[in-house]
Amino acid sequence: MEESIRTTPGKTEDGKPFDFYVQEQVRRGELRLERVPKEILGTPRDLEIYRAKRKTNFIVDWVNSASDEAYCCEYWADLKIGRGPCGYRCTDCFLILTHRVKADPSRHILFENTNDFVDAVKAWLLKRTKRTSLGLGIDCSDSLLYEGVTGYARALIPLFASPETNPYGRHLVLLTKSANVHYLKGLPTTNVVVSFSLNPQKIADIFEGRFPDGLRITPSVDERLKASQECERIGFETRWRIDPLIPVEGWPSIYTGFFQKASSSSPKRITLGIYRQMGSGLKVFSQKWGLQPMNWEPTGKLVKDMGSHLQLPRAERVELYSAIRDMVEGAWPPNMRPELALCKEISEVRSASGIPSRHCNCE
Repeated sequence: MEESIRTTPGKTEDGKPFDFYVQEQVRRGELRLERVPKEILGTPRDLEIYRAKRKTNFIVDWVNSASDEAYCCEYWADLKIGRGPCGYRCTDCFLILTHRVKADPSRHILFENTNDFVDAVKAWLLKRTKRTSLGLGIDCSDSLLYEGVTGYARALIPLFASPETNPYGRHLVLLTKSANVHYLKGLPTTNVVVSFSLNPQKIADIFEGRFPDGLRITPSVDERLKASQECERIGFETRWRIDPLIPVEGWPSIYTGFFQKASSSSPKRITLGIYRQMGSGLKVFSQKWGLQPMNWEPTGKLVKDMGSHLQLPRAERVELYSAIRDMVEGAWPPNMRPELALCKEISEVRSASGIPSRHCNCE
């Protein structure tokens, strides 16, 4: 029996297949379906992707639209290497709602004109800008899942490491749920950050993607922790992004155990992000694309505090952040303790939780 490697889309309200828009792009020749071997991706099965060409706006600045300047700092720009959810199929991915019918979560759209992106980065590194770092698709893809296909990291890292091509000393930030750090061996490490998206395994199992028969797509959290340690050994600055924090029943013991076990690693910074959602539409589109449902629901009412997201009330966020701060302080000795930061959070909560840093993963 053939392995099930993509989801089965449902129907629109007027009875059309839910992937009608994507299939029309295929018919017009704007997208080309490609199957990528699991050995290249580090996944348990092959994945299908769509290849396309991006013509403009290879690099897009992040702009904070919230009234609180501390909510999300404008440190970074993003290299738009892909479009739509990355293919790991996390059920809470905001890109599902962003793209709706225009991108299949089980078939990431990956741009193939790599040279145009590299040329854009070369020009960006020589240009005066307030942005101190460039994300390698951190807001539109996964930085290392498709490295064996695109070679972006291997092309860009030497540019960031050299003062000739990077005279302002900007950082390249990689953010990944993969363990594909073998692609980074032998590369320079100056001005490069490798950040791993982590959570306790019990939490990751709530929202990280699976194939239709239930087989996990993402590497286990233990594999990612080993990859983080390997990056440290190679000499890269490593960071962790623990987002979303999900207050399931028994969360204090779950997160305490995670940090105690993970403290054999030495990330320079850990950025925390609370569970947040952009309304009920995300669940609707996730179901229509045939994704596995998230097996957790908030017990209380979510609030719109700042920005466009619904999230836990302030008091609950402060409680969670403060507890995590204490766990981190208890797991690492002071001379090895990672810096803690918050993602998309208001000034009052930063101060009340004892995590006032305005640094973040994307800096």
